[in-house]
Amino acid sequence: MSIDQSDFESEHNKRFHLKGKSALEIKKGKKNILLIGPQTELASAERSFMAPALGVIRLAGYLNKKGHYAESFEPNLSMLTGKPPFLEEVLKKKKWDIIGFSVLEETFIFDIENMQLAEKICPEAIFIAGGIEAQFNYQNVLDKTPCKFVIISEGEKSLLALADGKPINEIPGIVFKNSSVPLDQHTFDFATSAIDWEELPYEEYWDYYVNKYGDKITEQNLDEIHTVRVFSRNRCPIGCKFCSSTNQITWGSEQKVPVISASEETLIHNIKRICNAHPRTRTIYLTDDDFCINKRSVIRFCEKVIKEKEKNDLPKHLTFMSFCRASDASVEMFEWMKKAGFRRLNIGIESFSTKVLHEMNKKCTAEENHECMKIAKQTGVGPYANIIVTTPESTLEDVEKTVNEAYQYTLDPFFHLGVTMGIKPLKGTDYYETFSDFRTRIVPIKNTQYHLKYDDLIYAKDPRVKHLQIRYWNEIDDYMNEEIQKNDIRHGNARNLSQLKLIFLKKLVKEIKENKLEILSNFKDDLNKSDPYNERQTVDVGTDVEYNPKKTKKNKSKWGSWS
Repeated sequence: MSIDQSDFESEHNKRFHLKGKSALEIKKGKKNILLIGPQTELASAERSFMAPALGVIRLAGYLNKKGHYAESFEPNLSMLTGKPPFLEEVLKKKKWDIIGFSVLEETFIFDIENMQLAEKICPEAIFIAGGIEAQFNYQNVLDKTPCKFVIISEGEKSLLALADGKPINEIPGIVFKNSSVPLDQHTFDFATSAIDWEELPYEEYWDYYVNKYGDKITEQNLDEIHTVRVFSRNRCPIGCKFCSSTNQITWGSEQKVPVISASEETLIHNIKRICNAHPRTRTIYLTDDDFCINKRSVIRFCEKVIKEKEKNDLPKHLTFMSFCRASDASVEMFEWMKKAGFRRLNIGIESFSTKVLHEMNKKCTAEENHECMKIAKQTGVGPYANIIVTTPESTLEDVEKTVNEAYQYTLDPFFHLGVTMGIKPLKGTDYYETFSDFRTRIVPIKNTQYHLKYDDLIYAKDPRVKHLQIRYWNEIDDYMNEEIQKNDIRHGNARNLSQLKLIFLKKLVKEIKENKLEILSNFKDDLNKSDPYNERQTVDVGTDVEYNPKKTKKNKSKWGSWS
């Protein structure tokens, strides 16, 4: 397969550059500028906002003195008195080139309503926000309102430079957003093949782990270590509420985006390059969120892999890993994947409660989860099932159901589970947008006056589940260390560590059910405690050491890494 520079000369190039010109370009010349003061609710306006909006008044005066036509409008007076002019009338009276909004924390939600009205009446205007809230919360302003610019600090010179049509990159004191243009099929394939696989120093990474294992290394360890990741799809369209990657491209471009997959030919072309350049490669990890979403495409890919192996154009020992949704599973597809060398599927099981799966917007059922695990066992394709124990809406009964059913899978060495306590409120997720009771840590940034806030977990609404979350967070590491020592677990892997975590959760559920609810409120959380060591998923998955009762005391070792 040949891919050359002409693939970039596609419709995507035209759309990309047109977008850049149309969205943020401000022409030179005199501008009509409307500046709108903060808009509050009726009750607050009477108490705090019954005065001229001096900030926008000053800006308008400055712009008028500099050769533009500018007006200011204070929206609270007309709301209180019921007398014109009203905002809608002001928006309609002139063709406004620039409309600016002064934004405060307490007025932001009402300012957004005014922005939406302005966009409806004046769709061709450029929208700008300024003020304290806009400066310190500019991502929300740019992401969730029609404003494409935010003025930082004092606005006179920055706003004048924008109105004068100066190049954006030459204007101090502004933050701007220009929505993206998603890649098309040509560019996605080209970009996938544009990776300089031949020059990447995989061997240096692999040797680190090979040396770490030394003479304890197994064939399975070697398969895991000698892995190369390949991107095969631009996005997952499902929209799980805990996932930020499902929204990255659609929210970034502010439009519907089709799912674009690297063609089977592109994947084979790149895999052959990888294997030729790095003959120690043992595993190709296809790392989009749902490689199996298109059954026919997966089967075509597997057929091509089998043919390439028969011709010795791909190593016969080459194996594959990918992600798979439980609802994608079919015997036919898994059988083809097994023939092609797929040895591991990362499956987002998440829960064995259909109610919780619906809450997550997983678009599958507990029955489909169990059926997927059954098909994996039947076809011999090893599953790594991710489990999320709690969600914001989980009840203790939901937690108990998932914990008990997940535990049963850990009793079979064929299945590997990764157990996570709860939902991390990642920015860009529906859960982050719709819940606020987070477990938050504040971490100072060294050598600065600043701090970072880490939202580690969304607390459940059910007080019993919240109590379980807090106890797990604060106690799991001590429990795991004791059990690992007591049972002489010398190689902590996904199966035996998950089994221990589930045993601990079963213990917590039992204790909480046996106690009266009122005593739970006395339990305090340690908000300075970072994420437990045992909340970090282990990627791999040796089965050489079993979870057995302790017989003789030996030095133990731990090995794990981030997933």
